[in-house]
Amino acid sequence: MQSIITQDACPKEGNQTYPQEVSHSNKVLAPVVMALVLTMVAGAVALMGWGAADRYLSELNILSPDIAKHAPVLAETPPPRTSRRVVLVIIDGLRLDDSFGHETLDRLRRSGLDAVATSHYPTISRPNHATVVTGVPPLVSGIRNNNFRSPVAIDSLMDRVSQAGLRATYVADDSPSLGYLFGEDFASLYYGGWPGAFTKSTQLAMADPDNSLLVLIPGLVDLAGHEHGGDSPEYRQAVGDVDGQLGESLRLLDLQQDTVIITADHGHTDKGGHGGEEDVVMRVPLVMAGAGIRSEALLGSAQLIDIAPTAAALLGLPAPGHAFGRTLTEVLDLPPESIAILKASDEIRIRENVTRYEDSLRKRQVESTGERRSRLLLLAGLLVLGLGTLELSRRAGALNIDWRVLIIAVPAYPLCYYGLLDLLGQSLSFSALQDRGSEMSSLSRFGLVATFVQVLTGWIALRGRIVLRDRLASANALVACGLLVAWVPAALLWASYGSAPHVEVPSSRVALLIPANYIAVATYAVGASVLLTMEIVVFFARAIDPRIRLRRLERAAARERRRLEKGE
Repeated sequence: MQSIITQDACPKEGNQTYPQEVSHSNKVLAPVVMALVLTMVAGAVALMGWGAADRYLSELNILSPDIAKHAPVLAETPPPRTSRRVVLVIIDGLRLDDSFGHETLDRLRRSGLDAVATSHYPTISRPNHATVVTGVPPLVSGIRNNNFRSPVAIDSLMDRVSQAGLRATYVADDSPSLGYLFGEDFASLYYGGWPGAFTKSTQLAMADPDNSLLVLIPGLVDLAGHEHGGDSPEYRQAVGDVDGQLGESLRLLDLQQDTVIITADHGHTDKGGHGGEEDVVMRVPLVMAGAGIRSEALLGSAQLIDIAPTAAALLGLPAPGHAFGRTLTEVLDLPPESIAILKASDEIRIRENVTRYEDSLRKRQVESTGERRSRLLLLAGLLVLGLGTLELSRRAGALNIDWRVLIIAVPAYPLCYYGLLDLLGQSLSFSALQDRGSEMSSLSRFGLVATFVQVLTGWIALRGRIVLRDRLASANALVACGLLVAWVPAALLWASYGSAPHVEVPSSRVALLIPANYIAVATYAVGASVLLTMEIVVFFARAIDPRIRLRRLERAAARERRRLEKGE
């Protein structure tokens, strides 16, 4: 075993004390072994953190929601049909305030009905695309984010259209969102991103007289919102472009016989983003015009879940049987007796579906409460075990609790990481993440920046340590304490909100903090591995090379002389 620089034995000459080299194999071995063990532990923790963060969004989804296990509640007496064709337009990402001042939208407002609808949390595209055509909110449908790509068993507008022997067609210009979820329920699907594809596909679908339901989802506005923000000229230009496309596409529509309903799945924040519960992403336009719509009607509150029952009523069909929304009877041009039947049918359907959901929710909550208690007990045991291991390691000399190093270096990562999140100015909401469909990559970039700051700060805090063994032991303590600081909040969130299947979706802030903490653990562990690897290299390089040891001895002696001279 090579001897190292230590201050355990120091000969005195006058008033000066000089470090010397002695061999203490047992004291040297402990911090080296501990550093190697911590490096491996940090690597494992990093893999676990990345995996948990990567799975989080997918695990929020429920592939087989309980509501789908029940038969649809269908009205026995559907209303008389008042529309030959319903064109349902969902403009992806359109804010309410930016929907005004555009030729096509304003013209339809003047000839029909102008209202406001409320989206549903999480305010993400695919969940609310499904909400519009099923009347089932994301918390019940189990479609909570864009990672959901499986066929949906929930009753939908397309099911009602198909059961009546009619045809439904879907047109999109960006992503076949509803194609993933309800592809088999549409007679035709058109989508493509080349210039003019959306307009051309819509015109082809309009020209087919057999299409009774057309669902159109233009995506340019959402793309501009993510790239430039909802308060940007580029975003407003995209709204104008989509408005022009709709003007071209709807030329074949005869509003004396056909009906158009235009809404949005969510809005956009000024900086660009959605998913949270801010007013600007929750409130969306609702424009209805054409056959079966009373243009002079006054519409009270409306939600996206109300659109599917209303569109079904226009086609003379029963509302989708799993829908939680009501028929907007105040805007329909129907005789009073038909309105009364619709209201009674809605009441029965909604009451039955709400009862089913609440019964299922109570059962799931009882199960999750027991799981939460078990997780908390497990974490308490792991924490006690970890603290006990650290104390034994400290007594063995593997850790050196240097408070100056800990106070400087441990806070560096969380301050930088969460500071970057806060600088986005979105109050730690899902909407804070601007990158389209890449929430995890945004958090990962913040984590890597914070990791760099962490490694640099730790390196600077350890530079002044002269004794190699103590320096490595201080690095071990820094990494161990830092991992504990990063692990505890992530573990508590995991224990409190559980793992799949998620009964409920946490609030917007917590829903962001859960993967944010998983990634914090992972990236901190990566930084810890890098820091310890550097310290191990430094330890052996300086312990083996006599020239380096001599220079360190000279610098240490010079510092000690200067200190004593100042003291005199």
